[in-house]
Amino acid sequence: MVRTGTSGDGTRSRRGTGLITESRFPTGGLLAAGRVIRSAAGYLNAVLGGQDYQRYVAHMRRTYPERPIPTEREYWRQRYAEAERNPATRCC
Repeated sequence: MVRTGTSGDGTRSRRGTGLITESRFPTGGLLAAGRVIRSAAGYLNAVLGGQDYQRYVAHMRRTYPERPIPTEREYWRQRYAEAERNPATRCC
């Protein structure tokens, strides 16, 4: 017969086996919530253009290694200036 008991940290374990069978802290729900938050943050980052400069730099290094790479500030200035010159490519 295997006896169960409660250890000092609030978990129940099977004596002699060292296996934890349940916990008083609900970790499954917290892990799922963390995944949802990370997923939503990644989606918003993609929609708002958070990785655009890094992709642009990788493209420039791969395609045009002899050209100088603009700073991130210069990149965004050029991007916004192009959007102002060509308003047909934006949604609003």
